[in-house]
Amino acid sequence: MDLLKLLIPIFFITFSLGEVAKIQFPGSISIGLFDIAVVLLSLFYLKKIWKRGFLLKLPIFLFIVTTIFSIAINFRSYEISQNFIGSLYILRWISYTGIYFSVVNLSPKGKKYTLNFMMFSGIFVVILGYLQLIFYPSLKNFTYLGWDEHMHRIFSSFLDPNFAGVIFVLFFVFFYIFRDHLLSGKKLLQFIVLGLTFGAIILTYSRGALIMFVICALIYSIIKRNWKVILGVIGVLLIIFVILSPGFHTENTNLLRTFSSKERIKTMEQGISIFQKNPLGIGFNMLRYTRKKMFPSDKRLSMSRSGAGVDNSLILILVTTGIPGFIAYVFLLYKIFKLGFLKMAKNDMGIVLIISLGGLLINSFFINSLLYSFAMAWIFLIAGLTENNSRG
Repeated sequence: MDLLKLLIPIFFITFSLGEVAKIQFPGSISIGLFDIAVVLLSLFYLKKIWKRGFLLKLPIFLFIVTTIFSIAINFRSYEISQNFIGSLYILRWISYTGIYFSVVNLSPKGKKYTLNFMMFSGIFVVILGYLQLIFYPSLKNFTYLGWDEHMHRIFSSFLDPNFAGVIFVLFFVFFYIFRDHLLSGKKLLQFIVLGLTFGAIILTYSRGALIMFVICALIYSIIKRNWKVILGVIGVLLIIFVILSPGFHTENTNLLRTFSSKERIKTMEQGISIFQKNPLGIGFNMLRYTRKKMFPSDKRLSMSRSGAGVDNSLILILVTTGIPGFIAYVFLLYKIFKLGFLKMAKNDMGIVLIISLGGLLINSFFINSLLYSFAMAWIFLIAGLTENNSRG
């Protein structure tokens, strides 16, 4: 537990720092402090992975095999350096699954320790978002690095309001369900944390995050059979929509904006077009190179950080890993949902898992949030805690 006392704080501190604590190397390679923290945490319990009957071990292994297969069959289509970069992303994805294997082994004391740091990191990211909105409301100075020009929106340490919104919603779901456990007897403080987090979600002006929030509320209402929750959420959001509507003349804060939607649809169309010619996939994390060959006139790819992705996670997985990888990934999602349903009667973390993944899955239809490292880490973390709680 001594080493774990050090690794868990490092994990959540670097999580809170988000994209800010990242080093960009030539060739579209970037390494974040959070990536390093994930590797260290994963290695801590590596020797125990094969000693226990983890519920997600098989689907994780199958998806890893399909990603390697997608790289192998397309090896000659790319340069050595490009294959190297693609392989690095596979290793990165594997290391993130180690979060799940690690927390399954936590002791009751270790679980409590982790839950507290989940709360602290979430609160820190929210507060950082408000400070950013006040003192640094625009990403205009970072456009030369490939970041989109977001203005007058909360993007916190993730440098993107859409992904920041995803993290805010995931944290809101976790804290709402565990609020009495984390801040027992402190109702006012609970209300403040929830209020600030909800406000941060709104101030991202991310429609995907708002839809995700509604979906999470709907799933919670179904599980708890309490329709007042979803009706209340929809009512509040409608009131907020009316209040914010005078500011819709500005593109960044216009919830009815169409430019970004058209750009997202464009990436999806390109992805489908590539898949139709490559049903077995073009190779995991190889989309940037294939897209440049097939759509050389798309100038946005030269600078945008989205050049390696599609604004729809399932389409991206289908394009890069083909039909085998898509089936394996859907199987993994099914098993994660099944884990949540199996355990939700015994502990509330199973409910958090179902709601979080359900909302994230819908959100992934609009942005590549299922493969976004911080969201992926959070889901594997919750999945591990869900299975851990079932072990007594």
